[in-house]
Amino acid sequence: MKKFLATLAAILLSTNTTFAAEGMTLTLDEAITLALQNNRLIEQSEEDREAARWNLSAVRRASGPTLSWSSSLNRIGGRYYRNSGRRTYHDQARYAKNAGQDINMSLYPSYENENSNSANLSMPLYTGGRLENQRKTARYALNAADLTLENSRQQVKYQAAQAYYQVLQQASLINVQEEAVQLLQEHLRTVSVQYEVGTVAKSDVLATSVQLANSQQSLNTAQGNYQTAVARLNNIIGLPVNTEIAASDKIDFVQYDLSEDTCLDYALAHRPDGIAAVYVVKQAQAQTAAAKSGYRPNVNAVMQGSMSGENVFGANHNAEQWAVGLQMQWNIFDNGVTSANVNQAKAAERRAESVAQQQIETIQLEVHSAYIALKTAEKNIEVTAAAVDKAEEEFAIAQIRYVEGVDTNLNVMNAQEKVVETRNNYYTALYNYSTSRAQLEKAMGVPVTIDALLYLEAEQSGKSSPKSLEAATVDNNYDEQLKESEEPFDK
Repeated sequence: MKKFLATLAAILLSTNTTFAAEGMTLTLDEAITLALQNNRLIEQSEEDREAARWNLSAVRRASGPTLSWSSSLNRIGGRYYRNSGRRTYHDQARYAKNAGQDINMSLYPSYENENSNSANLSMPLYTGGRLENQRKTARYALNAADLTLENSRQQVKYQAAQAYYQVLQQASLINVQEEAVQLLQEHLRTVSVQYEVGTVAKSDVLATSVQLANSQQSLNTAQGNYQTAVARLNNIIGLPVNTEIAASDKIDFVQYDLSEDTCLDYALAHRPDGIAAVYVVKQAQAQTAAAKSGYRPNVNAVMQGSMSGENVFGANHNAEQWAVGLQMQWNIFDNGVTSANVNQAKAAERRAESVAQQQIETIQLEVHSAYIALKTAEKNIEVTAAAVDKAEEEFAIAQIRYVEGVDTNLNVMNAQEKVVETRNNYYTALYNYSTSRAQLEKAMGVPVTIDALLYLEAEQSGKSSPKSLEAATVDNNYDEQLKESEEPFDK
């Protein structure tokens, strides 16, 4: 039966390029590679990961020393300086003139400007666990972003495969309609000849003409559906929607031997979005611990210094000081703010746990649904393959009987409709099988770039995000195709 189905598929699909527009010809792997290279979803996930990486860097650096410097440049005057003996040049001249005194102005240098500079060097020594847990939160966020990026790649791969198979399906349906039009044209010629010699009624000619017109309309619809499918594929792989492409692969039927339990076990261990949900829970737990730091004091090491004077970096009038020591701040009573923050973080933690459990249930549902669809399509392929052969035989017999005058034109039309219907059903079953298989791979979390389980194991062993990515990287055809050229598919 498998050999028969494979042979029948090869015969029926051998004319898939009948309607293929001239332009770019793509294999399935090439279409997936273009999608991985150009799709906006992956681009957005990459930027999310980049943001998470820099957020972790910022949080890590928050535990180190910080140096700040402030400076001010001022023009001064007023009673303060006159009464304190720190008169400016012009104020002293005015004072001497009012007093009727002769003074040596060189004894009173200009003091019309006052500049100040201060520096502060501080480093947190103890934050009650706030910085430590903020680092954990940022690290888990980066881990989740790594896995979300892989999940986006898997989603785009599935979308590209689904769109590619749809192009193949629509091309096959065009071939079915073209063959239907051709058969009806030949039958119409036969009916017209018989009508001319008076062996059949004119109603047979009219009925056949109507059937031919309906088939031509179905052909036009199929051609429009093909163009729509090509536009959708173009959109997914990042090409202009009006790009003319043709799918060069064929839909093949290969028996799927894995059991549903095996698929489910693999999915629960490898789905990147499932593991990402676990990291979100860890994030929430770390945020709760960080919120509890509000109950504890903060201790910083501090070094301070300042100077002020007439010159920009000068220290006049004994205006210079420095200090080195420790600073502690402890909110003994904050009116329940910390308690409220902790309760809020605990609620977010419980929500994250619920979302993670929901994700597990979603994975189970998706695997189960895809597996059922796959097995249903397998059964339909066997049924429709046999039906195609029988429908074609019935149509051939009906034509012969009609020519011999022992059957009606209505039976010929009915037989012809069955041929079209069974062929359409067969191609639809093939399409459903291929897309269900791609959907099952997505539901299982089959790796595209990284193996999520290997990533988790590497991270739990203490490796950083880059090292975990390196340990979890898998070999695939898509990376090699991307390395061949920046535009490897210009043809």
